[in-house]
Amino acid sequence: MTRRLAALALVVALGRATPLGAQQPTTEPPAQLEPVVVSASRVEQRLGEAPASVTVLGEEDFKASAAQTVDDLLRQIPGFSLFRRSSSLVTHPTTQGVSLRGIGPSGASRALVLQDGIPINDPFGGWVYWSKLPRLGIERIEVVRGGVSSLWGNYALGGVVNVVSRPPEPRRLLFEGSYGSHNTTKLDLFLSDVRGPFGVLLEGNFFETDGFKVVQESQRGAIDVEADSSHWTFTGKVEYRLSPDASLYVSGSYFTEDRGNGTPLQTNSTEAGQAAVGGRLRTPDGSDWWLTVFTQLQTFESTFSSQAADRNSETLALAQEVPTTAVGGSLQWARRLGTQHLTMGVDVRAVDGETDEDVFAAGQFLRRRVAGGEQLLAGVFGQDIVALGSQWELVLGARVDYWRSFDGFRRDTPPPAGVPASQQFPDREEWAVSPRLALLYHPTPETVAKASAYQAFRTPTINELYRPFRVRNDVTTANPDLDPERLTGGELGIEHRFGRTVSGRVTGFWNEVEDPIVNVTLPEDRRLPDCPSGTTCRQRQNLDRTRIRGVEAELAYRPVAGVELRGSYLYSDAEVVEASNQPGLEGKRLAQVPEHQVTLGVQYTNPALVNVAVQGRWVSDQFEDDENRLTLGDFFVVDVMIWRAITKQAELFLAVENLFDRTVEVAKTTDGVVTTGTPRLIRGGLRFRF
Repeated sequence: MTRRLAALALVVALGRATPLGAQQPTTEPPAQLEPVVVSASRVEQRLGEAPASVTVLGEEDFKASAAQTVDDLLRQIPGFSLFRRSSSLVTHPTTQGVSLRGIGPSGASRALVLQDGIPINDPFGGWVYWSKLPRLGIERIEVVRGGVSSLWGNYALGGVVNVVSRPPEPRRLLFEGSYGSHNTTKLDLFLSDVRGPFGVLLEGNFFETDGFKVVQESQRGAIDVEADSSHWTFTGKVEYRLSPDASLYVSGSYFTEDRGNGTPLQTNSTEAGQAAVGGRLRTPDGSDWWLTVFTQLQTFESTFSSQAADRNSETLALAQEVPTTAVGGSLQWARRLGTQHLTMGVDVRAVDGETDEDVFAAGQFLRRRVAGGEQLLAGVFGQDIVALGSQWELVLGARVDYWRSFDGFRRDTPPPAGVPASQQFPDREEWAVSPRLALLYHPTPETVAKASAYQAFRTPTINELYRPFRVRNDVTTANPDLDPERLTGGELGIEHRFGRTVSGRVTGFWNEVEDPIVNVTLPEDRRLPDCPSGTTCRQRQNLDRTRIRGVEAELAYRPVAGVELRGSYLYSDAEVVEASNQPGLEGKRLAQVPEHQVTLGVQYTNPALVNVAVQGRWVSDQFEDDENRLTLGDFFVVDVMIWRAITKQAELFLAVENLFDRTVEVAKTTDGVVTTGTPRLIRGGLRFRF
């Protein structure tokens, strides 16, 4: 509590500052400036010229959202989902892998998440620590749907989420503090300054909540406690501008997190650090060069338990520690030549990780298991954007990637029956070619039609190859023989603006994934040694082929200044087409993919009175498991955000998530235990900027 009061006292003590920039509304809606994006082509382009389906969220979107985390903010975008439906506020980190357009959600992401061009997908498991991304330091978020491995390589199977940080600005201070339901406290402070050629920024974020019980109320027993969570995040950056055409930077971040996962014996914690150096140079011939080198260090710890059927007792089943190291870098060149915009580059990422586990039976230590390995991913890419007259644009791109998994091992002391004491897995290597062809047509200044075809890929993570995990009595085992996933797809869409009041777009897509990695339920006669008796046994396996096809649409209507209505819709038909190793799965829907997602929102902005944003989100039912036996019901939740300036530099806000306190099923085990999502959360706070 002392830390919270001290931070709030700092705000009160600060002097006068510049206005928030709000003006009285007029009778006509203001002109909407088209944002600049970089994720779709790795060079700056206006949104309407990007050769892909891109949604951009900026500072005004952040301000109008009741969400406390970046993943909850992104759920308003059609097709965005995590492996589980619940917020990263209280869920286990390994369930925070991101998927776009229903490309088979899992703990490992099937979309690449970047922060200023650096991958932040966990190097060991592919999931994303959304808590690492405090919102005050974010300038905008770009979400590109569709396979873009031709530029970004691994993970970009379903698209890219690029978080673009604020640049250093002269004498800039931002603060946000809030307190609410379940003793939830959030404090975020951002500072930056520019002196001559030097720019510096610092950000610190603190979050803490007592959490809430995550098991369905009718099933709770004595062991069910609140899933609490707390974390600290610190980031810093120093920039040096040698000239208008040359700059260098060094940046770093530190993150620490502790979570309780709903029972006394189930906890996890993470400690992670990242450092990067880089620069940009424009040469006299008009070429632009970018260089980035980074390193990531992390230790993740987690415990799992076996719970009695009446949920009145539990025993420790597994304790894991996962140290991971990653290094990487990229070099990119771009230049305009007449009607062409050429881009070429190379990037690389090397990962070394292992899982050190103590296995228990009936709460007693049984054995020690250590497994892990190393991976190397490197790619070379090129792209040419060609203007064909004033109305047409052609995009040609391709990338060649090399993947190597080596020094894979597993040691069991003592080994379980049927498992050698020491195993050394064969080294493996693969090549992937990811071409992309896109065509843009501008029949009028207000209309653009886009068509594209592409291939993309994702390699199995060290986690999928070597680390088993357990959710209550469901055990999923590793598989060192997994092959990379390969996607072939295409899309066709049209965007149109009706003056200043209406804008919208519709995109149809078709994707087929070869060798998708799926958690397959094994019959009793094929139970693996890592699955204790009485548990449901699953293994990560490659199926032959899945198909994901559908339609997404977005619409914005601004009838008068200060009023905006938005809507988005996604239809995703995702099913297993071929599964020679598990023919019973053919024709089944992909687990964790809802068929329909709808978001509707209305926002009223009147700085002289009050600002209000209301958002409703409906998600249809989906299946928890590969066999489509466990159904998670549909849900509709409403969030409300109200804010008002109280001085030229400060504003108060009130945020309500899940206004009507709807129960959202987020997971279901084979023994019938249902995990529920975020209940109604209310918080109030203060924003300050100088």
